[in-house]
Amino acid sequence: MNSPSMTPVRSTFVTVLAWIFIGLTGLASLISLLQNLMLQMVFVPLMAQQHTHLSQGMPPGMPVQMGWMFDHLIWFFRLFLLMSLSVLIASIGLLLRKEWARKLFIGLMGFGMVYQVAGLFFQWWYFNAVFDHFPMPPHPKPDAQQVMQVMQGFINAMRIFSALMAIGIAGLFGWIIKKLASAPIRREFRPVPVPATIAGNGP
Repeated sequence: MNSPSMTPVRSTFVTVLAWIFIGLTGLASLISLLQNLMLQMVFVPLMAQQHTHLSQGMPPGMPVQMGWMFDHLIWFFRLFLLMSLSVLIASIGLLLRKEWARKLFIGLMGFGMVYQVAGLFFQWWYFNAVFDHFPMPPHPKPDAQQVMQVMQGFINAMRIFSALMAIGIAGLFGWIIKKLASAPIRREFRPVPVPATIAGNGP
């Protein structure tokens, strides 16, 4: 006689979530891989041959933030590729209901929340430096003053939009973490017990 074993019901939430991120990160990983190959095969050998940094080709007197951004540009592409592949692997494991994938996905969502907040501070730091590099002359002409006001308004609008986007994305990631950490979802990722056969009960 075999003891019955209950197979956890697979929720639509986990399946849909996994497929969405598989599609998004699969495409992002492919694009990022091509970008990294191009950088590694073209720009890195060129910079190594000239024994220089990208920032050294910039006009003198540019903000330190812009020079730092140019010098570390390739690492941004590498980090994006690493994160895309990590989320892709976690999404596939999530679809297969692997416990390690659930924990990894929660960790990546937490990192995404921190990244969104840190990105806001970095954006303000970067744009402030760029805008301050073009100060108004002591007696600006009306046209120049109007252009600077339009630019300032455009940058402020970008800041507000970026802040709203970051808050929305961080909130979405937090909601996903809460769902994946809930008891019903955790039950889906428990290993299915093997039915035990009572010795001596043959046909």
